[in-house]
Amino acid sequence: MSEELPFELPKRHKNNTIHKWKSRGLIETYEKIVEIYNRYIWASHCELCGNPFKSSRDRQMDHDHTTGKFRNIVCNKCNQCRRDLKCSSNTGELYITKTIRKDYTDGVCYEINIRRNGKRVLGTRRATLQEAIEVRDKFIAENPQYFL
Repeated sequence: MSEELPFELPKRHKNNTIHKWKSRGLIETYEKIVEIYNRYIWASHCELCGNPFKSSRDRQMDHDHTTGKFRNIVCNKCNQCRRDLKCSSNTGELYITKTIRKDYTDGVCYEINIRRNGKRVLGTRRATLQEAIEVRDKFIAENPQYFL
């Protein structure tokens, strides 16, 4: 990449950016992080939706919060839609939430909600936590493309 960037980077941009990524959970070798940084600097379009970045602040490094591995350079919108759901639900199970529902025998149900790229790919309810876990695990096994 012998061309000049169409904008000027602040002093220590590379070091500050890499430090920020690592503090937010990116786990890669230094060489890989430098490669990601160069890809990030030169990116002009979101790697998921293909739209051009509106500004330098619209560009995001997307990584898996569970493994710490890099995924893509994306726009803010795609990064928000693709964000990992944390296990902060009231069940402690990823993608499963306990909800009060009078139409269920025990007055509660377990909702499974998996969204990818802003769209719901699985939204269903089960009467027991065990049933919900089985449905979730089966869906994940049958649809690996959503969990790469």
